[in-house]
Amino acid sequence: AEGEAVKAGQILAVLDGHDIREAELRVAERTLALTILQREQTVAGAKGADIAAQRDVLAAKEARRDMLDKEWDRRKALFARGYVTQQALDTADADRKTAAHEVAQAENTLKSQTETRDIDDRVAQARIAVDRASLERAEAQVEHLVIRAPIDGTVLSLQSRGGEAIGQDGLLRLAPLDRPEVVAEVAEDEAGRLVEGMPATIHARFLDRPIKGRVSRVSHEVYREKRPASDVLTGRDARVVEVDVTPETPLPAILGAEVTVRLGSVDTAAAP
Repeated sequence: AEGEAVKAGQILAVLDGHDIREAELRVAERTLALTILQREQTVAGAKGADIAAQRDVLAAKEARRDMLDKEWDRRKALFARGYVTQQALDTADADRKTAAHEVAQAENTLKSQTETRDIDDRVAQARIAVDRASLERAEAQVEHLVIRAPIDGTVLSLQSRGGEAIGQDGLLRLAPLDRPEVVAEVAEDEAGRLVEGMPATIHARFLDRPIKGRVSRVSHEVYREKRPASDVLTGRDARVVEVDVTPETPLPAILGAEVTVRLGSVDTAAAP
């Protein structure tokens, strides 16, 4: 509202399409959270119960392999003494080799359940990085549709209201009324005498007495004055240099008022 004080960063307006961008931001947040969980799942490997079951399978196959190894040793000794045939010996050998392969297969299965490949983890981390970048983009798109106060100040006037398109005049006029300064417009031929820190005296009809001040900035650009002034000789279309004057005591909170400033021996019209 007009006359309302606002703080730097305070939201002044939310532009059309903000709700859609916020929904996209929520999707990006949840997508990133899911990708992080998927990486944790990759690193964790199989479920604990599945791993325990596979260890039991491996133990059973190792026990069978050990039993068949002993049977092979027994038949080999009997074969040497002529008590078993070659076929029985070959059968025992085939059985123990099959058991050894089954143990190796069970070991590989257990290893696949408990091992995380480096490449799998790197792929998961890359997906997280991509989704985090998407989240940052969604956050930027949401923030792009929010207009915030650039400074602490007071709303002077509203140029656009809710539901209206923002025109060339912008959204609103804002100024820090707690520390108004004077912008003096000095004739071009006096510009060479201007320096920062030089004393100044401010005169105005709305002031009870002149106010002292000092030059805080001297512009490096000469331009043609377009605002009307009481002095027709140095007013409209005059070539001037802008000079900022900081008063030693506070000025009234009046913007656009015309004052006269004395800079050394230079008099000029100006507006706070």
